[in-house]
Amino acid sequence: MNIVKLIGKINEYKGKQDLYIEQSPQILEKLQEVAVIKSTKASNSIEGIVITDKRLKEIMKDDTNLRERSEGEIAGYRDVLNTIHTSYDAIPVTSNIILQLHRDMYKYISEKGGSWKSQNNIIGEILPNGEKFVRFKPVAASNTATAMDSLCNFLNNEIQEQNIEPLILIGSFILDFLCIHPFNDGNGRISRLLTLLLLYKYDHKVGRYISLEKIIEDSKSSYYETLNKSSMGWHEGKHNLFFWLEYFLGTLLAAYKEFEDRVGMVKSKKGNKSYRVEQAVKNIIGTFSKDDIRNACPDVSDSTIDRVLRQLKKDNIIEVLGKGRNAKWKRLK
Repeated sequence: MNIVKLIGKINEYKGKQDLYIEQSPQILEKLQEVAVIKSTKASNSIEGIVITDKRLKEIMKDDTNLRERSEGEIAGYRDVLNTIHTSYDAIPVTSNIILQLHRDMYKYISEKGGSWKSQNNIIGEILPNGEKFVRFKPVAASNTATAMDSLCNFLNNEIQEQNIEPLILIGSFILDFLCIHPFNDGNGRISRLLTLLLLYKYDHKVGRYISLEKIIEDSKSSYYETLNKSSMGWHEGKHNLFFWLEYFLGTLLAAYKEFEDRVGMVKSKKGNKSYRVEQAVKNIIGTFSKDDIRNACPDVSDSTIDRVLRQLKKDNIIEVLGKGRNAKWKRLK
């Protein structure tokens, strides 16, 4: 799908979002709870920061002591994500604000956040033979502050002038941010938080209810591949934004489709809760847990889920693997 069609389709979905938000407050509250958890886990997982679901839920409730650096990074992301969800209207996109978001993301660990990188960095990868390969050299540390000021000034000027299609402006800003790579660490996570913030600025609210970070994690190879392609020639101003933009718009469209599937089914004649659990099972590939069904049907009670799973097992549609709370299920047909 080309860029114009992608933007048109996204704006079609955007036009429906307020109706869904107005009509389905109960399910939206549940969707938001699930999205915050998924986003926090996925955005950190992309950077190699992993955690069990049980421990993640404890951290998300903010009622536990943090045991190690990775948990501190996850808690910091949680806080900044919640700040954006609750206060996006009052958060301008400036160099100082970006520094503050980075500072807050790092407030639970010993490494200090909130400062531009202190040394030059590279974006690299390790080849199958173990050899390290430099994929991209970002802006030098000595030029980072100036580059970020210029980038934010350009963004805010274009927001005022309205000369550029908003979704193209957002995609371009995020690519430029990642090519500047302004921090020693945390660039990817901050870029995804800024994506959410900028989407809010243009009234795209889907990121509140559907995890954009999870969609990116599930397509991580394409995420890195398109960033790589679109960053070639960036320093000379000869790069091709199309590859990254198509990917970015595709993730947003996927989020809107998922949003409509979740909320639209509730409002339709197919909104019966038992039916929706059956459909969730049908749509899962491979094994699944009860948590997977909870996430797919956040407004459905555990008793309903248990009842449907028992019936599907009785009908030889699924089988249970293991016992207890960690049991997995598998579709037989």
